[in-house]
Amino acid sequence: MLEFPFPLHPIFVHFTVALSFTAFGAYVIAYILPEGNLKRDLSISAVWMLFFCLLASVLTLIFGFLQFNSVKHDMLVHMPMTDHRNWALGTALVLFLCTIFALRGYIQNKIHSATLTIGFLVLIGMVGTTAYKGGELVYHYGLAVKSTPELRELKQKDQKEQQQENIFQPNVDISK
Repeated sequence: MLEFPFPLHPIFVHFTVALSFTAFGAYVIAYILPEGNLKRDLSISAVWMLFFCLLASVLTLIFGFLQFNSVKHDMLVHMPMTDHRNWALGTALVLFLCTIFALRGYIQNKIHSATLTIGFLVLIGMVGTTAYKGGELVYHYGLAVKSTPELRELKQKDQKEQQQENIFQPNVDISK
Protein backbone atom coordinates (compact mmCIF):
# COMPACT_ATOMS: atom_id res chain seq x y z
CA MET A 1 0.00 0.00 0.00
CA LEU A 2 1.27 3.46 -0.92
CA GLU A 3 1.91 5.56 2.18
CA PHE A 4 3.16 9.09 2.67
CA PRO A 5 4.99 10.50 5.70
CA PHE A 6 2.10 12.94 6.22
CA PRO A 7 -1.58 12.80 5.22
CA LEU A 8 -2.35 14.50 1.90
CA HIS A 9 -6.14 14.18 2.10
CA PRO A 10 -6.53 17.09 4.55
CA ILE A 11 -4.45 19.29 2.25
CA PHE A 12 -6.47 18.73 -0.93
CA VAL A 13 -9.86 18.67 0.78
CA HIS A 14 -9.47 22.36 1.60
CA PHE A 15 -9.10 23.16 -2.11
CA THR A 16 -12.27 21.22 -2.88
CA VAL A 17 -14.28 22.99 -0.20
CA ALA A 18 -12.92 26.48 -0.87
CA LEU A 19 -13.24 26.26 -4.65
CA SER A 20 -16.80 24.89 -4.53
CA PHE A 21 -18.04 27.65 -2.23
CA THR A 22 -16.13 30.34 -4.14
CA ALA A 23 -17.45 29.08 -7.48
CA PHE A 24 -20.99 29.15 -6.08
CA GLY A 25 -20.47 32.69 -4.74
CA ALA A 26 -19.14 33.89 -8.09
CA TYR A 27 -22.02 32.17 -9.89
CA VAL A 28 -24.63 33.86 -7.68
CA ILE A 29 -23.01 37.30 -7.88
CA ALA A 30 -22.70 37.00 -11.66
CA TYR A 31 -26.37 36.03 -11.87
CA ILE A 32 -27.39 39.16 -9.94
CA LEU A 33 -25.19 41.57 -11.91
CA PRO A 34 -26.56 43.41 -14.95
CA GLU A 35 -25.36 42.40 -18.39
CA GLY A 36 -21.81 43.45 -19.10
CA ASN A 37 -18.17 42.47 -18.96
CA LEU A 38 -18.13 41.89 -15.20
CA LYS A 39 -21.09 39.50 -15.35
CA ARG A 40 -19.51 37.58 -18.25
CA ASP A 41 -16.06 37.44 -16.63
CA LEU A 42 -17.40 36.38 -13.24
CA SER A 43 -19.57 33.69 -14.85
CA ILE A 44 -16.57 32.31 -16.73
CA SER A 45 -14.51 32.44 -13.51
CA ALA A 46 -17.20 30.41 -11.73
CA VAL A 47 -16.97 27.72 -14.42
CA TRP A 48 -13.18 27.57 -14.17
CA MET A 49 -13.28 27.43 -10.37
CA LEU A 50 -15.77 24.59 -10.58
CA PHE A 51 -13.49 22.77 -13.04
CA PHE A 52 -10.45 23.17 -10.76
CA CYS A 53 -12.63 22.09 -7.85
CA LEU A 54 -13.34 18.86 -9.74
CA LEU A 55 -9.60 18.29 -10.26
CA ALA A 56 -8.90 18.94 -6.57
CA SER A 57 -11.78 16.63 -5.69
CA VAL A 58 -10.24 13.77 -7.68
CA LEU A 59 -6.99 14.17 -5.71
CA THR A 60 -8.96 14.51 -2.48
CA LEU A 61 -10.77 11.24 -3.19
CA ILE A 62 -7.57 9.40 -4.12
CA PHE A 63 -5.75 10.48 -0.97
CA GLY A 64 -8.90 9.96 1.09
CA PHE A 65 -9.11 6.34 -0.02
CA LEU A 66 -5.41 5.82 0.69
CA GLN A 67 -5.83 7.29 4.15
CA PHE A 68 -9.10 5.37 4.75
CA ASN A 69 -7.23 2.12 4.23
CA SER A 70 -4.13 3.06 6.21
CA VAL A 71 -5.30 4.99 9.27
CA LYS A 72 -5.66 2.89 12.42
CA HIS A 73 -9.17 2.94 13.82
CA ASP A 74 -11.67 0.84 15.75
CA MET A 75 -15.30 -0.08 15.06
CA LEU A 76 -16.52 3.03 16.88
CA VAL A 77 -14.85 5.19 14.21
CA HIS A 78 -15.35 2.86 11.25
CA MET A 79 -19.03 3.64 10.76
CA PRO A 80 -18.57 7.46 10.71
CA MET A 81 -15.57 6.98 8.38
CA THR A 82 -17.71 4.92 6.01
CA ASP A 83 -20.49 7.51 6.21
CA HIS A 84 -18.01 10.30 5.37
CA ARG A 85 -16.62 8.26 2.47
CA ASN A 86 -20.11 7.61 1.06
CA TRP A 87 -21.03 11.29 1.30
CA ALA A 88 -17.74 12.17 -0.42
CA LEU A 89 -18.51 9.82 -3.33
CA GLY A 90 -22.02 11.25 -3.74
CA THR A 91 -20.66 14.78 -3.53
CA ALA A 92 -18.03 14.01 -6.18
CA LEU A 93 -20.75 12.70 -8.49
CA VAL A 94 -22.83 15.87 -8.07
CA LEU A 95 -19.68 17.97 -8.57
CA PHE A 96 -18.93 16.07 -11.79
CA LEU A 97 -22.48 16.65 -13.08
CA CYS A 98 -22.40 20.36 -12.16
CA THR A 99 -19.06 20.73 -13.94
CA ILE A 100 -20.48 19.06 -17.07
CA PHE A 101 -23.51 21.41 -17.03
CA ALA A 102 -21.27 24.43 -16.42
CA LEU A 103 -18.89 23.51 -19.25
CA ARG A 104 -21.84 22.86 -21.56
CA GLY A 105 -23.24 26.31 -20.68
CA TYR A 106 -19.81 27.84 -21.24
CA ILE A 107 -19.57 26.28 -24.71
CA GLN A 108 -23.12 27.40 -25.56
CA ASN A 109 -22.36 30.90 -24.16
CA LYS A 110 -25.20 30.57 -21.62
CA ILE A 111 -23.68 29.62 -18.27
CA HIS A 112 -26.66 30.40 -16.02
CA SER A 113 -29.45 27.83 -16.11
CA ALA A 114 -32.04 26.46 -13.71
CA THR A 115 -30.41 23.03 -13.83
CA LEU A 116 -26.99 24.37 -12.87
CA THR A 117 -28.45 26.59 -10.16
CA ILE A 118 -30.26 23.64 -8.55
CA GLY A 119 -27.15 21.50 -8.98
CA PHE A 120 -25.03 24.16 -7.30
CA LEU A 121 -27.43 24.36 -4.34
CA VAL A 122 -27.35 20.59 -3.92
CA LEU A 123 -23.58 20.57 -4.33
CA ILE A 124 -23.01 23.23 -1.67
CA GLY A 125 -25.24 21.36 0.77
CA MET A 126 -23.41 18.11 0.09
CA VAL A 127 -19.94 19.68 0.32
CA GLY A 128 -20.88 21.25 3.63
CA THR A 129 -22.26 17.97 5.00
CA THR A 130 -19.26 15.97 3.81
CA ALA A 131 -16.85 18.52 5.28
CA TYR A 132 -18.74 18.48 8.58
CA LYS A 133 -18.57 14.69 8.73
CA GLY A 134 -14.83 14.78 7.96
CA GLY A 135 -14.23 17.41 10.61
CA GLU A 136 -16.21 15.33 13.08
CA LEU A 137 -13.85 12.41 12.46
CA VAL A 138 -10.88 14.59 13.36
CA TYR A 139 -12.27 16.78 16.13
CA HIS A 140 -14.77 14.42 17.76
CA TYR A 141 -13.06 11.06 17.33
CA GLY A 142 -9.44 12.26 17.08
CA LEU A 143 -8.92 10.23 13.92
CA ALA A 144 -5.53 10.68 12.22
CA VAL A 145 -4.39 13.06 14.93
CA LYS A 146 -0.81 12.11 15.70
CA SER A 147 -0.66 13.08 19.33
CA THR A 148 -2.51 14.89 22.04
CA PRO A 149 -1.80 14.86 25.76
CA GLU A 150 -4.97 12.85 26.43
CA LEU A 151 -4.08 10.21 23.84
CA ARG A 152 -0.52 9.90 25.14
CA GLU A 153 -1.79 9.53 28.70
CA LEU A 154 -4.35 6.93 27.62
CA LYS A 155 -1.71 4.99 25.69
CA GLN A 156 0.69 5.01 28.64
CA LYS A 157 -2.10 3.83 30.97
CA ASP A 158 -3.01 1.04 28.55
CA GLN A 159 0.64 -0.07 28.30
CA LYS A 160 0.98 -0.14 32.09
CA GLU A 161 -2.19 -2.22 32.41
CA GLN A 162 -0.88 -4.69 29.82
CA GLN A 163 2.43 -4.95 31.64
CA GLN A 164 0.63 -5.61 34.92
CA GLU A 165 -1.54 -8.30 33.31
CA ASN A 166 1.48 -10.00 31.75
CA ILE A 167 3.67 -9.96 34.86
CA PHE A 168 2.50 -13.40 36.00
CA GLN A 169 2.60 -15.05 32.57
CA PRO A 170 5.83 -16.86 31.71
CA ASN A 171 7.71 -16.10 28.49
CA VAL A 172 5.79 -12.94 27.71
CA ASP A 173 7.71 -10.07 26.18
CA ILE A 174 6.48 -6.94 27.96
CA SER A 175 8.66 -4.57 25.97
CA LYS A 176 6.11 -4.31 23.16
